[in-house]
Amino acid sequence: MVSKIRRLTGYKHIPIIMLTTESSDFKKSKAKSMGATGWLQKPFDPERLMKAVNKLVG
Repeated sequence: MVSKIRRLTGYKHIPIIMLTTESSDFKKSKAKSMGATGWLQKPFDPERLMKAVNKLVG
């Protein structure tokens, strides 16, 4: 899904944070190679999500 979004002109440079229950390094690496910008594992702390968003969008 991330790779399909990245192919759309208007979304090439939009940060994408994956929110998932997955924790394997393989899955993280695969998501990053498809264009994901960040990764947060569920359950996540809302404060940590906000820090990640602020880091990515300034």
